Amino acid sequence: MGDYNYGLGAPPHRRWPVAWYNPAVLLRSAREMVSTADQNRNLDRRELYSGDFAAFDATGLTKGDAFWWDFVSDTGDGGNATYTVARAVLAPELSLPGADALRLPAGGLLVLGGDLAYPGASTEEYQYRFNEMWEAARPAQDEAQRTVLAIPQNHDWFDNISSFQRHFVDDHDDRFLNAHTPQSRSYFVARLPHGWWLFGLDFALLGDLDREQFEVLRDLVRTQVQAGQNVILVYPEPYWTRPLGDAARPGYAKRYQRLEALLLAQGARVRLRLAGDLHHYVRETAAQGEGGLDFDDALITCGSGGAFLHPTHTRKTSQAKRMCLEVDEQAMTDDLRQRVRVGTVDKPDAAAPRGYQAQCRYPDPAQSRYLSWRNWRALFQSAGGLHWSELLESPAALWQNIVQGNMLFPLLLGVLYWAAVYCNAFVFSHSFHADGFLPPAEFARLDYGSFLALWVKALFFSPLAFAVHAVLLVLCCAIAREDGPRVGVLTGVPHALLHMFWAASLYWLLSRYGQFHLLAGSVAAPRYPWADAASMGTALCHYLLPVMAGLLKGAILIVLGAAIGGLTFGCYFALMARCGYLGNNAFSPLAWQGYKGFLRFCIDAQGNLHGYMLGTDRVPQRWQANPDTTAKRPIWIEAAGQRAPEWRVRDQFTLPR
Repeated sequence: MGDYNYGLGAPPHRRWPVAWYNPAVLLRSAREMVSTADQNRNLDRRELYSGDFAAFDATGLTKGDAFWWDFVSDTGDGGNATYTVARAVLAPELSLPGADALRLPAGGLLVLGGDLAYPGASTEEYQYRFNEMWEAARPAQDEAQRTVLAIPQNHDWFDNISSFQRHFVDDHDDRFLNAHTPQSRSYFVARLPHGWWLFGLDFALLGDLDREQFEVLRDLVRTQVQAGQNVILVYPEPYWTRPLGDAARPGYAKRYQRLEALLLAQGARVRLRLAGDLHHYVRETAAQGEGGLDFDDALITCGSGGAFLHPTHTRKTSQAKRMCLEVDEQAMTDDLRQRVRVGTVDKPDAAAPRGYQAQCRYPDPAQSRYLSWRNWRALFQSAGGLHWSELLESPAALWQNIVQGNMLFPLLLGVLYWAAVYCNAFVFSHSFHADGFLPPAEFARLDYGSFLALWVKALFFSPLAFAVHAVLLVLCCAIAREDGPRVGVLTGVPHALLHMFWAASLYWLLSRYGQFHLLAGSVAAPRYPWADAASMGTALCHYLLPVMAGLLKGAILIVLGAAIGGLTFGCYFALMARCGYLGNNAFSPLAWQGYKGFLRFCIDAQGNLHGYMLGTDRVPQRWQANPDTTAKRPIWIEAAGQRAPEWRVRDQFTLPR
């Protein structure tokens, strides 16, 4: 947890986005993920639920002839984006400009798709990044009685969903927005009007349903879902962006694949698979009749609720997606034979005849590619969106920006550069002259190529130096591995070698042109150092100056290493992101707060499902207290000079009954 301030004194722009390349954040996220994964391996919390499982009847939330509901996911990051989205969701109505001049009322049901607080769930993070932002965004005279259903994502599981349970499972006294939270487990089923069903699923950190969840959902499908009814599946992650089959082994399908097959066998129609997790909006559709199914359906990823932006032009996002219902002949028992597979393919697959076509991406791929280039300086940008002139005027803000921002990562790189040089440079002395090494004072005799050859040779004289260089290699390959081991090796190794090259080059330049050896040897040792005070001072200088010269050289090396290493990482991120790789690892340091939104759905009197993706390209960066002392809500409004968010319908679609 950061050094947070809560309450009315902390407006949204003071609640900075998570700095994902801050070493403390990386360490905490890794520790919590490993801890929770270990707990789930030994005792899955989802298996502790008991009692009957029942579907929630949401048909009573219908207003007039239509049933309205909203879907928001991946909120609880930076205050500006989270607060902007919350204000729009909670507004009684949104009047949208355009040729149709739409007026869309708020839904009586709010569905949260998970990842509600970053970097990991805790009581403090939920309060700071989620609860207070949404509470402050409530409009004046907010008397709406909302119903909230939610599923957890991976970051919600970082505290073993303890915070999620407190907010959304059962009706507690201090529940979120004082809303009705009827679900009794971390997953839910809701009955919607006109034969529509809404399933919210929980994968924990395991990428699949647990046995208990599968069995209660299986029983509900068999006893309550009827042929011809329409089903919406809300997933914690868009599994369809992974290769077809989701790594399920022959003979043992994943439980969610078997659940989808059971729904189709029951005669139900899976019309929409909906998820967050990726922080953008993408809709892909398959036509009626394709693949033997007599209905059209859609895959929608909408994780635009407040977290940093993910690109829409990546290979994972744009790759062709296919679907098939198959019988697995390798299955040992009948209950494992049928499964539905949806995922990416490199080329058309006759075994997966139903294909999906991209209909809308927000932001559009061209803008996504343009934003990629901004990564070159992402590790040095201000954590809270403050201009550097503002930071320089406030030492406290500058210090907070360094400690809580991404700039600690370049500093860590600078320290690694120094460690690589320190461990590798000890052989450059008279002691190793017989092995061909020269002291730094004699580097003028070496051309640069000969020095690099000696530098590589030195790695095999120092196990510590070899280890530090190995750390750089592992770090670069681990970051690049997001798109698979092949990309990790082919791009991570050259990237690591470039950092090693910079470290060696800095040492050569500082040794050859820095003249630090002159400072170290500028005072000769007196013959009798204890004879008098002057001799003692001279002796002290003789011994301290080499130490000071080494410290100065090390400090310069760390500063230059931080600058060069940070820019090298930034340029690597920019290039990889522009080419469609590292959608998460390359865009997280950018922390782009724009292109936020949510989905508003309507089931009309005829039972057709209408979807509206509402988005804004920009969010305000400064807020002030609401001057309307009578209303007192929302607590903050845009500061003077700040443009209000421009909410527009970025995508509109209909799934006929």
